[in-house]
Amino acid sequence: MDVVIFGTGLPARLAAYVLQHDSPYRPVAFTVHERYLEEAEFAGLPVRRFEDLERSFPPEQVAMIAPLGWTRMGAFRQEVMAAARGRGYRFASYVSSRALTWAGFAAGENCMVFDGVIVEPFARIGENCIVRAGAMLSHDVALGDHCFVAPRALIGGRAAVGEHCFVGAGSVVTNGLRIAPRCFIAAGAVVTTDTRPDGIYRGNPARRSPVGVDGFRKLNK
Repeated sequence: MDVVIFGTGLPARLAAYVLQHDSPYRPVAFTVHERYLEEAEFAGLPVRRFEDLERSFPPEQVAMIAPLGWTRMGAFRQEVMAAARGRGYRFASYVSSRALTWAGFAAGENCMVFDGVIVEPFARIGENCIVRAGAMLSHDVALGDHCFVAPRALIGGRAAVGEHCFVGAGSVVTNGLRIAPRCFIAAGAVVTTDTRPDGIYRGNPARRSPVGVDGFRKLNK
């Protein structure tokens, strides 16, 4: 199946590479909003305006994938998905052949599960999630929609991660915890208690930062 990739940054280039070499999908173009369209070609493929993508790649002929990072805690990916779906596009997902999954596993739409990821039995991944290389989702984990799990993060058995969360590189969420929506778990943090929404958690054991997620966004625009 042909697929159009949203974005022209490094994540989009990475997505094109893994789809070309390790999936049934064939990348045929990139697309961005008109205000970000700076070049007619990227990584050997044409770039088209998202606003009139149907002219070149109608939704009945292609799928889309939006491999965007954790900008605005996944809200930007969510907005892109909603806009494209409203125009009839469906979204592909990618699960690396080098990921370890079990029978019955299925990621939601617009997910990317990279090499070395371990997804144990009965774990569930919502839609619009990115799980980077070497992360581990233990048995019965529930990963909510619009999340980003960084490399080598470990989410323990029966843990539930709410929507729009970021789980940083090398962090640990211990068994059975509830990570509330819109939480940012910093790299290397070890979370040993349930969290509250809209928080940044750092350290071992992890503690809630006095700077909330809204403040974090302002610092990282």
